[in-house]
Amino acid sequence: MTPLSKSASAASDLRGVNVYRVAIVGALSLKGKEIAEVLRDRNFPAVDIRLLDDDESLGQLEAVGDEMNFIQSIRSEQFERVDFAFFASDARSTRSNWKAARDLGDTIVDLSYALEEEAGASIRSPWIERADAGKIVQTAAPVLQPGPVVAAHPAATVLAMLALRCEKAAKIQRMVATVFEPASENGQKGMDELHEQTVNLLAFQELPKTVFDIQVAST
Repeated sequence: MTPLSKSASAASDLRGVNVYRVAIVGALSLKGKEIAEVLRDRNFPAVDIRLLDDDESLGQLEAVGDEMNFIQSIRSEQFERVDFAFFASDARSTRSNWKAARDLGDTIVDLSYALEEEAGASIRSPWIERADAGKIVQTAAPVLQPGPVVAAHPAATVLAMLALRCEKAAKIQRMVATVFEPASENGQKGMDELHEQTVNLLAFQELPKTVFDIQVAST
């Protein structure tokens, strides 16, 4: 049975009612929390939202809309009977777990940028796809199976939008950009280490460098 047919089988009991089952991997990361907020704010028709994260976070409570959900461990069985699996974890965790979700027929949406080089992966940026030198164009519906859908990095989207506007004035031959990512790009662990570095810096103590290999805190 192919992953696509598995996905259809898993969702067969939901056909006709337009509701879906969702898993958020890295649910306690800033991206994971934002995904949950967007699903709530857009009234996404989810009958079940599974919050998954590393073992350090097991059992913690997290609000999804008006409901409180427990954080569960990332195991292959958690991807059973799931329609959409959002990967908001770090790149290592995404690479370790995404194939389990794919093999069970889940539609993979990667926000960790870890799967860009995978066979069949498509990089999507709705803002860019709707724009053609500043003109709104009609785009085809996205193909969500069988390869993962990777959300374009926000910096790439901004640069592409800038390039589209600059081309109105002159042809661009080359663009060079230096991008400084926020500490939050590394999730809660990055934010925690930034806090620890700041505290230790003010106390003239050695700085932790588990997430960042350099000093990122400043006074």
